[in-house]
Amino acid sequence: MMQYECASYSDIGGRETNEDAMFCERAENALAAAVADGLGGHGGGEIASGKALERFGANLQKLIPPTEAALSEVCADMNRAVIEAQTEKLHMKTTLAAAVLNEGTLACMHVGDSRVYYFKDGGIRYQSTDHSVSQLAVLAHEITQEQIRFHEDRSRILRSLGSEDAAVPEIRVFTDALMPGDAVLLCTDGFWEYVLEKEILSFLKRTRTAQDWLGRMVRILRKRAKKGNDNNSAVAIRVTAQGTQKARGF
Repeated sequence: MMQYECASYSDIGGRETNEDAMFCERAENALAAAVADGLGGHGGGEIASGKALERFGANLQKLIPPTEAALSEVCADMNRAVIEAQTEKLHMKTTLAAAVLNEGTLACMHVGDSRVYYFKDGGIRYQSTDHSVSQLAVLAHEITQEQIRFHEDRSRILRSLGSEDAAVPEIRVFTDALMPGDAVLLCTDGFWEYVLEKEILSFLKRTRTAQDWLGRMVRILRKRAKKGNDNNSAVAIRVTAQGTQKARGF
């Protein structure tokens, strides 16, 4: 039976409200985790992210075993939950990055610019593609992937939960057996903005626990974060050959 270790972190940054939300829970032989970043420009961002992950947890049993169809169904239900919470004054929305690990399978999905990273065999096996205007600039070869962090349109999101027609998730399912040493990172844009992919991978190789791995990333983020920086949150998961641990906060 596959075993997992999970650590989580969330910080308000330089904002008045933390509109990020996190989830990490074990069920049967699976581990499910998610982060969501409420879109404050619409008002009530913390309500949107909270409602989305509340519905994610309520649907956990549907995700075991994790399949593309199950993730799509659950994401649609999460979208409905956010829409139901909207009012005339609060048309809140949220991004999402989620993963389910179960008996060697990793299934993940994202909407917006919260990211999923999957590490295997000493490298990045998968990095989600942002649903943003700046990502389109990358696809058009106007900027590089690394330049998204500083692009003027980085905050312009093309997909989000809380939308009638723009909440379609990108879903990936990996069935080629999770192994000890594999890892998953879910994070909001306020987190990956300050921590480079090469650093995330380097810290993974130099640490042994999810807590230490996440701690290294948090320390470099705090050194670089500018005044008024965004909320920043992450969930780090490592596949281990030794005892399973439940989610812990950093």
